[in-house]
Amino acid sequence: MDAERPTNMQYIDKNDATWQQHLHKIQQIQSYRVQGQIGYISPKERFSSRFEWQYQNPQSYTLKLYSLISKSILLIQMNQRGMTISDNNGNQQSAANAKLLLQEIIGMDVPLEHLTYWLKGQPAQNSDYQVGTNHLLGAFTYHVNGSQWTADYLSYHPQNSMPENILLKNDNTKQTLKIRVDEWTY
Repeated sequence: MDAERPTNMQYIDKNDATWQQHLHKIQQIQSYRVQGQIGYISPKERFSSRFEWQYQNPQSYTLKLYSLISKSILLIQMNQRGMTISDNNGNQQSAANAKLLLQEIIGMDVPLEHLTYWLKGQPAQNSDYQVGTNHLLGAFTYHVNGSQWTADYLSYHPQNSMPENILLKNDNTKQTLKIRVDEWTY
């Protein structure tokens, strides 16, 4: 998957009835699980991994990163007390500040609290977003902690209209996140 944002995209009105129906549908999805492939690129880090994301609510979600080749596993769990990151070698670290822990352990500065909506293709209420000619989210711009994230929804699963290929970029911090969702459960 290319790391460059697509050009020559065409968009339709945000008030499109089909889009509004889809938006209502994904807003109703409160807990879900996805599996797929994630690629992360920054000036300091670069990795690709299989992943599982299980989301129940803002204080309860899990991100599992694993390699089929090396059998290494990194488990990121959020609960009411904060975040715990553990691996399959018994190493474990916890912190109330999830953002700092992620940066320290993985070198990844991705706002996981927003990932739940980004994976579903659900823009924030007042965010700057575009609806594609497929009547699904095409792209958005979102500001988090003083920096700007852009997302391009490159393809959707035909059977459930949920995102399949997503390109997330933060030009301020030079981060790129390429996500391919192979399986949706909700």
